[in-house]
Amino acid sequence: MPVPAVSPTNWQRTTIICHFIMATPVSVASELSFQDRLETILDHNKNFTDRAVANEEKATSTNYMTHSDFKATPRRPYQQQLRVAREKPHRPRVDDSVISRLQTKVKQEKPSVPAERLDFDDNLGILLDAAERYYRTLQCQITEPDSQQCN
Repeated sequence: MPVPAVSPTNWQRTTIICHFIMATPVSVASELSFQDRLETILDHNKNFTDRAVANEEKATSTNYMTHSDFKATPRRPYQQQLRVAREKPHRPRVDDSVISRLQTKVKQEKPSVPAERLDFDDNLGILLDAAERYYRTLQCQITEPDSQQCN
């Protein structure tokens, strides 16, 4: 079973995206193993990029999509702060089948990306970018600790 390097930022983003998908407290998503969090994201049967584009095309200042479990608006989005607690990469155990599924999902999200040639963390980052874009269209944001909240 491989133990790929996962950047601290992608580690935390995986937890937050899993939280958005499961619509449970972040603490619940945090209790899952890294592989379980990743599988939750991979099991999301929708293409994040296609859904984000569709939502972006429909969105206007008065007509916008929202996550059904979080009350939010474009002016007051639901936010989760990215809290990176370490500098060194994490080394979770990840089954070969999950790594293969990640590469397949990256190819679905970004067909021009040679997923099989990228390392695990790069592929994970591509998937998380697509998921984050989709959830942003549902008024759910991952914020940096120093970023300003717009009101």
